[in-house]
Amino acid sequence: MSTNKILSVNNLSTQFVLPDGTLKAVDGVSFDVHQGQTVGIIGESGCGKSVTAQSIMRIVPKPGHISAGSIEFTKSDRHTTDLVGLEKDGKTIRSIRGGKISMIFQEPLTSLSPVHTVGDQIMEMILLHNTKDKHEAKDIAIDMLDRVGMSNPQLRFDELPHQLSGGMRQRAMIAMALSCKPSMLIADEPTTALDVTVQAQIIELLQDLKEQLGMAIMYITHDLGVICEIADVVHVMYLGKIVESASTKELFHNPLHPYTQRLLASIPKLGASGKGTKLDAIRGNVPVPLNLPPQCGFQSRCNEIIENVCDLKVPGLVDMGNEHYVRCFLHSEEQEKTYA
Repeated sequence: MSTNKILSVNNLSTQFVLPDGTLKAVDGVSFDVHQGQTVGIIGESGCGKSVTAQSIMRIVPKPGHISAGSIEFTKSDRHTTDLVGLEKDGKTIRSIRGGKISMIFQEPLTSLSPVHTVGDQIMEMILLHNTKDKHEAKDIAIDMLDRVGMSNPQLRFDELPHQLSGGMRQRAMIAMALSCKPSMLIADEPTTALDVTVQAQIIELLQDLKEQLGMAIMYITHDLGVICEIADVVHVMYLGKIVESASTKELFHNPLHPYTQRLLASIPKLGASGKGTKLDAIRGNVPVPLNLPPQCGFQSRCNEIIENVCDLKVPGLVDMGNEHYVRCFLHSEEQEKTYA
């Protein structure tokens, strides 16, 4: 893996100002992405994963806005640009969005136009960022459809999205996202709607294309099995914050945050009998991040809560060594001094 840093997210906060108050969807998130690296972002629905991706792409829907922090993107010429400082629909961000940083979504039918052929939509991306020659753009589009494993790419080029299966539509979306050879791909739950066999094919495809193109991937999912297979580094998000970060091997062998531990415990065990076997689910739900009190966001669902600490203060991020970080009073120096 290269040591070249492509993206550096620093203290990013994204809020939605609503009639009932301010909803903090992303609350002080920081992480880096390096060339050739796959960074996993995991957590339940409502934890801020997708809004983090939308913030990087500068496509946060209204009334949301980035309220603090920076998103520093380094281009191939080593010039660094803070994406937060750019106009949301300006020329510079539009040249980066799709051309340098691309994104694929969970359901391609919501992103692909139903009235335009797959080929025309891929060509549009290429003509916008790569070349003005339509013949060259068509050749690139067909080649990319072939590279993502689309059978008979010349035929698929002229078909509409509804004529393709779910797996083929996702491959078409990947072909469009990678047609301009971006430095980084953001994959937001790209295989959730697919069956297990097609899911495995798409994951293998992304890994192969990452090696071929030398790009980085930011992979967002709630599926720990997928993350274990594809990611180099994992950031666990809960209620808009990163609560634990580590290499994939370290996180799965030594989870420190109670939330991470509960997520891992909820994975169905291989060989466990189906009848009469209950999944070890996390009780309760992710709270709505609206007008939250100053306390640990997970304390209402935690089995290891420290009274008068977790319910009264917000824990900071603790460096546990070996590039392993955790946001929990169980591991903080303050907690150790108070309860030694």
